[in-house]
Amino acid sequence: MQQRKRLNKYVAIGVVIALVLTWKMKSREEEPPTRDYSEIAQEGILRITTRYGAGTYYINQLDSTDGFHYLKAKEFAQAQGWKLEVIPEMDMKRQKELLASGKVDLIADNLLLNSNPDTTIRYTTPLHIDHPIIIQRKETEDTLCQYLKSQVDLRGKTVCIPAGSPFRQRIIHLMEEIGDTIYIEEMERYGTEQLMAMVAYGDRCYAACEEEIVKAHIDSFPNLDTRLALGFNQFYAWGVSPDATTLLDSLNQWITRQKATNKR
Repeated sequence: MQQRKRLNKYVAIGVVIALVLTWKMKSREEEPPTRDYSEIAQEGILRITTRYGAGTYYINQLDSTDGFHYLKAKEFAQAQGWKLEVIPEMDMKRQKELLASGKVDLIADNLLLNSNPDTTIRYTTPLHIDHPIIIQRKETEDTLCQYLKSQVDLRGKTVCIPAGSPFRQRIIHLMEEIGDTIYIEEMERYGTEQLMAMVAYGDRCYAACEEEIVKAHIDSFPNLDTRLALGFNQFYAWGVSPDATTLLDSLNQWITRQKATNKR
């Protein structure tokens, strides 16, 4: 009797495992495969993901779609004779998941180029240079949060960043430089504009952001101070799947031509 119960238990476990494996295999089959240039050209649609906000992708006062990364991606798509589809995604970790699953062909966002290898993504040649900064409330505006005058003042403080932000690594390096702890709070589904609002309204004390995107929003938050640099100028690029080698080559050639044209 005891043996029969044990056998039934193992049979039940086996059935559950089989069902889970079948579900996973079915899920993988339903996921669209990674596409390269020829597959995208065949459909005529380039799918991208980027954050929603000024500097990336947003609806302007004229009810037109705007934003640096959206417009650049649209230019590239049009140069190939393709249409553009956008999946807005604030979480940079989720952006990489969309790319890995084949739901998008390109991450058209500020992807920081650094020395840390990432086997899940291939970076294009840099599109532009930006400057990471710390935003905080102005000295005269705040009584709850210490006003930071230098990076050393970040010791023991908590800095907010969007989930998956490359600034996490920069803050870790800064901790090593100053020999003390800086706490990092990663905010799911929050972009630069939302972090600026949280600091401006006193919900958080400090946030690390891209300077160019901060400039696009700063008029809405006159009580914010943006003078403290988090690091030096850094190069930013787009990202494609490691298997999309032809798409990567096409993007790199197009970006290089764009830079040469802009220098004239």
